[in-house]
Amino acid sequence: MNLSTLCAAALALGLSACASPTTPAPPAGERGPILCTQDVMQCPDGRFVGRTPPGCAFVCPASASGTR
Repeated sequence: MNLSTLCAAALALGLSACASPTTPAPPAGERGPILCTQDVMQCPDGRFVGRTPPGCAFVCPASASGTR
């Protein structure tokens, strides 16, 4: 094997390693903040609530008897 063939093989191997993304996604604890849409929903007690992370679900507060 001559030097130019060896260099070409090394270059091809290096370029193929750079071309394929092999970096895994970071763990959930290291990801950025979870952003939810800013829409609102009216709860049965009349209050309005926004979406709550991490599932971006509407969560109505438990209504205490006699209080609003």
